[in-house]
Order: sequence, then C-alpha cells, then structure tokens
Amino acid sequence: MTMDPQLYKSKELVSGLADQIRQVSSGMSTVKIMHVCGTHEHEIVRYGIRQLLPANVHIVAGPGCPVCICPVEDIDRAITLSHAPNTTVLTFGDMIRVPATKTSLEAARRDGGSVKMVYSPFDAVTMARENPSQTFVFFSVGFETTAAGVAALIQRGVPENLYFLIANRYLPPVMKLLMEVHDDSLQGFLLPGHAATITGIHAYDFMIPEFNLPCTVTGFEPVDLLAGILELLLLIRNKDAKIINAFPRAVQEYGNTRALAILDKVFVRKPGIWRGIDIVDDTAYTLRPEYDHVDARKHLDGNPPYPPRARHPACQCHRVILGEIIPTECKLFGNVCTPNSPYGPCMVSVDGTCQTWFTYGSQEDNDFER
Repeated sequence: MTMDPQLYKSKELVSGLADQIRQVSSGMSTVKIMHVCGTHEHEIVRYGIRQLLPANVHIVAGPGCPVCICPVEDIDRAITLSHAPNTTVLTFGDMIRVPATKTSLEAARRDGGSVKMVYSPFDAVTMARENPSQTFVFFSVGFETTAAGVAALIQRGVPENLYFLIANRYLPPVMKLLMEVHDDSLQGFLLPGHAATITGIHAYDFMIPEFNLPCTVTGFEPVDLLAGILELLLLIRNKDAKIINAFPRAVQEYGNTRALAILDKVFVRKPGIWRGIDIVDDTAYTLRPEYDHVDARKHLDGNPPYPPRARHPACQCHRVILGEIIPTECKLFGNVCTPNSPYGPCMVSVDGTCQTWFTYGSQEDNDFER
C-alpha cells in the first residue's frame, strides 16, 4: 500500500515524531549526529527541523554538496578548456558560478570562453551530434547518482567530438575522515538518501566494525527526516551499532545492482581531492583505460597557467563543509559573501550549507553546540 505523499508533511505525524524524539532523548547527554547530504541540510533548515528537536540533540551538516567539494583544480581546468579554440565546456548550472582560483566558468564565458549549461548529460550528446566540427567537454560533477548516469552514457557510446572531464566522487570513504576531524565526538550518521539509491546500505557497513557507530538512511520530507532521527536516537540510546534503512520506498538493501555494475565497468576509484579538505582514498571516479578515448584529461590540454588556490584566505567554506563551524561563524557570511557575490562554493549551490542558511535565515544557530 502506497502512502499518500502529503502524509510525509503531515502536522500530526511530525508532531508525534517530535514527541517521540523528546521522550527517547530524555535523560541522554548531548547527542551529536551528522548528515552528509546537501539536500538533507536544505530540507532540515527549510522545514525548521532543528527547532523541533530537544536541546541535547544536535544535527551537524557535513560535506554533502558535490558542487562544494569539487576540486578547484578541475574547475580551473574546465575554465582553461573553455578558452581553447573550437571547444565548448558543458556543465550543470550550479558549477558555472563556483569561484575557482582566479575566476569562474561564468566569468570565463563573459571573457570569451565557450561555456554552456545543460540539464542532463544527454544534452551533451545531442549538442555534439548536431555540431560535429566542434569539440565538447562535459564537466561531470556529482556523487554516485550522477556518476551512474554518466557511466551508462559512456558505456553506450558517445560522438567522437565529446569528451568528459570527470570530477565525480564516491561518498562513503569520507566518513572515515569526518570521524578523525571530529575526534570521535559524532555518535551517529544520517546517510544520504539519493546516493543510497545507488549504493544501498551495505556500502556503509565499515562504520560498524571500525567505529561501532549506528547509521540510518533517510529521505527528505519532514516525516522522513524525523523518522530517521528517531531511529538513530533509539540505536544510540540502546548502544546498538547497526545500519537501518528508514527510506525503504526509494532505497533497496543492495542498491541499484545494475547501476553499480555499470559504474564498476566504466570507472575505477582512486584517491581524490575534496576541495579545501583533503585527499580521500577510494573516492575519485576515474575512467578505466578502455575509455581513455573520451577522457578530456588525456586528449585535451586543460592545464591552467597558474597554481590552484582552493579558497579565498578569509573564506571558511571548508570548515563549514566539515561541520567544524556553522555559516554564521564565518565573517564573510551574509556580509560580503552572498549568493549574488559568493566567495566560496558553499554559497553557490542550492545544496550548499551557506546558501541554505542565507535563504532560509540563520536562526538555525540557536543553542547550537559543536
């Protein structure tokens, strides 16, 4: 039986879940939970979920925005390629405005570079077929969900004049880094619903033997989020380290096995940079040798004539991404750094924590503790 979609916003269900959360957390010491999904943060702030939680339950935003963690080196490369003769860079809308070392793809376009926004990798194929004398580069950014679609497209075959600049990342390994950054103060994770539709829940099994930490996969509506938080609090209270799927209508235990097979056929994972954070093992999707013919890095000269700089010296975006500070603790936030004039990637993407807080208000920092 399918639940009415409106019920996932039901005031009665939300109120009931909030009451259960207060009951379960009563008597518990401070509980620090992290999510690693930009959409989760967007919806948590949009619906005021933190305001429904008791004072001892804190939800920390982690590195869940793929635009925010895209290596500045790759954006610099895309900018350089946009100025190459007869070459057009194609990418998603958010990426166009992300500040890189010296400029952005949007600014590069104003300066004569050829940059176009697409809504899907399929748009890149269409453009390449319609303009066979032009070279196109699809700048691919995203986590498992985006990587799976790109892998399927490459496996199927693309026009000879279309290349791919791959900057996709695999999420699970970064959780090990987060545990180090937070010095084991985290007591549980809300796992990303979108990415888990591809990976399933077992990609996170390592959290149990390595950290003895519970996790729940959850969705994005108010009822989803509160149900996921409630399940996680129950696990924490009972000292029961396991992974629970609280989003079964979208996430299967073993994920999308067909998509996983295609990802494995097209890509191999290697250590990769997360912007402003670190190099994370087993996280960068890299084209296998048999697909070298579509690899922009191998065939096109996109090396910029300057060294990369991941962030403006005053920008604290990297610390926001890691959950070390909240956006309002950055001196630039809402002052000189706004969505219309972003200093860092967190203020650009709709899934960026800084833009989310700017859009829906900074009251989310009330009683916030790290």
